Order: sequence, then structure tokens, then C-alpha cells
Amino acid sequence: MTTDLERRKAQMAAAAARRTDPGARPAGQTAVRSKPVRVTLDLSPELHRQLTRWAHAAAVELDVPRVALADMVRAMIRVTMESPDEVMEQLRRDREQ
Repeated sequence: MTTDLERRKAQMAAAAARRTDPGARPAGQTAVRSKPVRVTLDLSPELHRQLTRWAHAAAVELDVPRVALADMVRAMIRVTMESPDEVMEQLRRDREQ
């Protein structure tokens, strides 16, 4: 019976051998992740209350029964990527405290 380590080493060796084929893509570009990545976030009780209140208000404004906190965070990330300077300033202020 092979161990997980031995199996993983065999997989890595096979992947490396495939990269030696003519026309093979460079290392690091052979796989595209298709599964979502899970992120865990700890919030203070007050910040959680604020986020929950905001999600409830958004649900009312959007005329839907509920807006999930995960959807709120995803939307915030997308908006943040459009104006990262404000986030950097907030990070600086948070670190000074």
C-alpha cells in the first residue's frame, strides 16, 4: 500500500515528466484552478453586527428576502479592486492604532 507522500511524489514526478515534452507549457501554467477558494475571516462582534445590519438593509433595498454575508464580502472585494488606494489608507490607519 502506498502512502500519501509516495503517491504525491509520483504525481509530481509524472507532472515534471510531462513538462519535458516538446511544446509543453512552462511549470506553474499547467493547471487552472476551477474550484472556489475558501477564505475564513474572524470579525469582532461589533464589526459582525455592522455587516449583518448592512446585509439586512441591502436585502430591503434590493427587495430580496436575504443577502448572504459572503455575497456582501465578494461585492466589497470587487469594488475594492476598482479603488485599492482607499483600502491601503485604511490598512495604514489600522496598523497605526
